[in-house]
Amino acid sequence: MTPWKLVNTPEEAGLSSRAMLDLLDAAKAADIQLHSVMVIKDDKLAVNMHFAPHTQKTPHICYSVSKPFTSAAAGFAVAEGLLRWDDRVIDVLCDSAPANPDPWLAQVTLHHLLSMSSGLNQKSDQMNHVFDPDGAEEDWAKNTLAWGCDAQPGSIFRYNSHGSYLISCMVQKATGMTVLDYLMPRLFEPLGIARPRWDMSPQGVCCGGWGLYLPCEDIAKFGVCLLQEGKWNGTQVLPQEWLDKAIKEHIATNTVPRHREWSEGYGYHLWRSTNNRFRGDGSNGQFCIVSRKQNMIVAATADTQNLTGEHDLFDEFIFNEARWTPASAEDQQTLLRRVASLHI
Repeated sequence: MTPWKLVNTPEEAGLSSRAMLDLLDAAKAADIQLHSVMVIKDDKLAVNMHFAPHTQKTPHICYSVSKPFTSAAAGFAVAEGLLRWDDRVIDVLCDSAPANPDPWLAQVTLHHLLSMSSGLNQKSDQMNHVFDPDGAEEDWAKNTLAWGCDAQPGSIFRYNSHGSYLISCMVQKATGMTVLDYLMPRLFEPLGIARPRWDMSPQGVCCGGWGLYLPCEDIAKFGVCLLQEGKWNGTQVLPQEWLDKAIKEHIATNTVPRHREWSEGYGYHLWRSTNNRFRGDGSNGQFCIVSRKQNMIVAATADTQNLTGEHDLFDEFIFNEARWTPASAEDQQTLLRRVASLHI
């Protein structure tokens, strides 16, 4: 059961059909290929747009929107006393650690991995994770750690998806279950999310930083749970301590030469955003954006390299309150017809 009410038009949730029409036109003009956009505002499904053959229930590759789910798994493990934020990676993953780790690698903790401040050598995030030609299976964790660190942990933001894989390994080592199996009764089942696909390493570990497939509706469910302080239909699901840490800035990202939305700081596998929002985002335009101030979330799937342009679309036509003026009845009907015929 979803915790949002169905409405006929965006106006019933305080948004504008005209703005949604303009968003669709702007996306087409910028060649931004959206697959799904869902907006829940004030507990109402204000926008529900899907481009055939995609529907709100079609599993979609999440790319790095996988990361907040891995982070949540670590949060559950800490809440249950199975891990600590200051646990050292080389202690938990001792079987994969180098025999003589460099001094900085010896300092890397779960906290550093979650906040993308581990200092892991940048080359550790550039490996091709495939079976090697002679048939031997590559040990992802061992190979990642073998690169060591080229920056002191906690000193610099450095995005590293293989660091997220190490978190998945730590959770599995501590719990005896994959991140997927561990999350099923704790998060996915309470939110009404059917068992999803999550790609695995040759060692039988969920990729962690990528590889999760979810329908847009399920991304929206997670966003609503984040919006509601970790609650789902009034019941606390997500650990409060983890959520508080996940949305807090732990490391500055304003040195990253990117769009303003990537310059607001980083939490525990959640990005800080402008106007005090926070989000998960993934390659090719996957988003789960939460605005507590506006009591609203945006979930989106897409296939575009223009992530900055997609952000600009949402900023201008969804989060921009100047665009919330109710549209005419004609525009409302036009949007309904257009949404019904959307396709790639």
